Amino acid sequence: MKLSEALVKVATDEIGVTEVAGSNCGPRVDQYKAATWMDNPKQGFAWCASFVCWCMREALVVAGVHETSTFKRPQTASAWDFINWSKKQDDSTATATTVRSNMIQTGDIVVYQFSHIGIAVSACKNNGDFYAVEGNTDQAGSREGGGVYKKLRNASQVRARIRLMV
Repeated sequence: MKLSEALVKVATDEIGVTEVAGSNCGPRVDQYKAATWMDNPKQGFAWCASFVCWCMREALVVAGVHETSTFKRPQTASAWDFINWSKKQDDSTATATTVRSNMIQTGDIVVYQFSHIGIAVSACKNNGDFYAVEGNTDQAGSREGGGVYKKLRNASQVRARIRLMV
C-alpha cells in the first residue's frame, strides 16, 4: 500500500473523534498531540497539525515505510511549518506553493491559508472543490473546532499542497 493511501485510511478512520468540552484535550486528542515535539500533550493547544502528524506516524506503519536519514515524519504542531518539513525531506515529498484547482489529489496534505491543515481524501473537481479530513475543526469548518471531520474545501483556500511520493 502506498503511503498516501494509508494516510487516507488512517485519517478517515478517525472521523468522529472529539475533544472534551472545548478544551483542546481528550483521550484521543492527547494521543494526536503526543505525536509532535511538544512537551506536554495534555496541555490545550490547537491540534490540527498534531492530527496530521499522528496520522502520518500511523500510516508509515500501515504502509511499511521507514524513516531514513533523509526522510523523517513530521512532528510539528504548526500547520504552516509542514511546508518547511516537506522542503527538508528527500524526494519522498513534493511541495507546491502555487496551487491550481487541478493539483490536489487523494492523499495530499493540504495546508490552508488560514493556518489550518488537513488530508485530502478526494481529488479536486473542475471547480476546485475537494474533500479533506481535518482535526480541530467543526461542522462549519473552523480552524478551532472540537473534532475530526470530513470537510468540503476549495483549492483557492490552499496555501500549499504536499504530495507523498512513497
